[in-house]
Amino acid sequence: MTGAAEQAARATLSEAVAARERGDSALAEERCRAALALQPEDAAAWTFLGTVLRQRDTDAARAAFARALELEPRNVEARFHLANLHREQRYFGEAINNYEAVLALVPANPAVQNNLGLALEGAGESERALAAYRAALASEPGHRQSLRNLAHLLCRLGRYGDAMAACDDYIGRFADADATIWVDRGICQHHAGDYKGAQASFERALSRAPDDPVILTNLGSLFVDREDYPHAEALLARALAQDASLLYASSLLALCRGHLCAWDGLEALHEEIGKRLGAGSDDAVNAFAALSIPLSPAMQLKVSRRWARDLAAAAASGSRRPFVAPSRGLRVGYVSSDFRTHPTASLLAEVWERHDRTRLAIYAYSIGPRESSSLRARVEAAFDRFVDCSNASIEQTASRIADDGIEVLIDLNGYTTHARSEIFALRPAPVQISWLGYLGTLGADWYDYVLTDRFACPPELQSCFTERFLYLPDCYCPSDTRRPIAPIAPARAACRLPEQAFVFCCFNNAYKILPAVFDVWMRLLERVPGSVLWLALANPTAAANLGGQARARGIDPARLIFAPRVALPEHLARHTHADLFLDTAPYNAGATANDALFMGVPLLTCAGETMASRVAGSQISALGVPELVTTDLSDYEALALALSQEPQHLREIRESIRANRETHPLFDMVRFTRALDDLLCAAWENRSLPAPPERIP
Repeated sequence: MTGAAEQAARATLSEAVAARERGDSALAEERCRAALALQPEDAAAWTFLGTVLRQRDTDAARAAFARALELEPRNVEARFHLANLHREQRYFGEAINNYEAVLALVPANPAVQNNLGLALEGAGESERALAAYRAALASEPGHRQSLRNLAHLLCRLGRYGDAMAACDDYIGRFADADATIWVDRGICQHHAGDYKGAQASFERALSRAPDDPVILTNLGSLFVDREDYPHAEALLARALAQDASLLYASSLLALCRGHLCAWDGLEALHEEIGKRLGAGSDDAVNAFAALSIPLSPAMQLKVSRRWARDLAAAAASGSRRPFVAPSRGLRVGYVSSDFRTHPTASLLAEVWERHDRTRLAIYAYSIGPRESSSLRARVEAAFDRFVDCSNASIEQTASRIADDGIEVLIDLNGYTTHARSEIFALRPAPVQISWLGYLGTLGADWYDYVLTDRFACPPELQSCFTERFLYLPDCYCPSDTRRPIAPIAPARAACRLPEQAFVFCCFNNAYKILPAVFDVWMRLLERVPGSVLWLALANPTAAANLGGQARARGIDPARLIFAPRVALPEHLARHTHADLFLDTAPYNAGATANDALFMGVPLLTCAGETMASRVAGSQISALGVPELVTTDLSDYEALALALSQEPQHLREIRESIRANRETHPLFDMVRFTRALDDLLCAAWENRSLPAPPERIP
């Protein structure tokens, strides 16, 4: 090529560059092709053409970069742009190879290391991605993109302590930190229980991206955990107004409206969630919220599997400690946030005291808030070793469990508030079991069993659980027969109950009360003159809304009596005034059913298909009064009406319940604990059995 032609080609390429800088891509492409016509073997021109074509024609862009590399194999810019193109098209393997080839030519380049990290993330190689971001930061401390990506990945992997440090480093360096970094910081604080700090971070994010639906959902989730349902409901409704497709926000909104008994549109919300899941949506649904939504067992499995998938990243990236078998005795560990004044501890206290110490050593790993109470003191004393992990990281807790040589590890939380499911995802124990806290499948491969019984989980339900059923012989639910009861029951007047009224009651959480069941209750009040419905006082909004719903059905709201929250001994004592406990569906009474039956109150339930809809029936059956279990709401209503109008029959049932307390399995904790010890030992001995049958996809 003559000097004049070469000079003309360069000038034409300069025109192309100037055109792109002005945003005129068409002219940039035309001028670049003109330059290549003059100088067809100019690798720089081919590279520039690839960058111009990248948004319009990815195949042509790839060909341009490839041609540049044919002409100049060590062309760093062409290979870097080709790697970026592969990454954007999700060809992560090709992208990784090209980034590594660039790094061989220009070692320690932070931009290349950062983009390599992005490609490795896309390929699911989280540990290598973290290493790439850290290498970029070692080359250039404070490299903005790498620090941001490091913080985000650490947060996504559940390494909240490290993520928080990276977020703070970023915010300290860059005053214009965007909303995403503040969201990650808020998530870290939320997980650590710093609700005030998390709120401030989410609000800071919202100030940078007003009405962003993801930020609104995160802030709403925070208020859900703080049990501030009015604020949570408003935020989640705003999020869905911005993006109605957010299934996670929809599920949380449904839970909030359940807690508030704000039922306008609730049925439609439930139907939309079920419809989208049935249509194949892969969006996350809050797994705990799903238990109170009328969903089939197969749908609940789908929800839990999706939830577990997000936890699997932590499992894949975490380092597992080698298990060292202890010298003697089976070591059983319990992990819970609820070793405190909580239904879980109230139900299990006697079982922990009765475990056979000649066969088992019992450890507790407390991941929840500390508490100074008589129940906490009793629980701590019941264990051979009680470990407070409330301030420990997930990795530290998992390492402690492994170091203690725990052979069978029991999760008492499942997907509930304060849970740290990532501990179990790291597989710190050879056998891992779900029990009591979450009444459904956890959908995760790292749980081997769920402790249940044949009523709560009949064999045909196994296909909808990833865990094998580990059947207790009588009932899934433990009881504390040593629970203290106040010696003097309050008078009816003190409970604001009419002296002669028939008292229907339900002390379940408000979110379990759905309109279809409430319709039944209101028809019962209409047909039983002077009767009242005694409910647990949830929150003022729920009480007001239930009153309004009663009025809309022609019932005086004054016939709904709300029992204030009192200590368990006093609560148990006031059961003497309840004539018939009416259960909720599809999410049954658990601890509240146990309390009512322990106090001799007949409890009527409606058993469905899911585990959560069958647990009250399990307890009733184990107490020898299966006639109180129905399977549809019409039979439930008819039996409730009959019992309210047949005082002699109801009295006989009450007498049977009280007599059966001494003769039937529900409250026989010697029998229960012996069977539990046998099952835990069997689970350990049979740990190499093949996987359960195929499950519903």
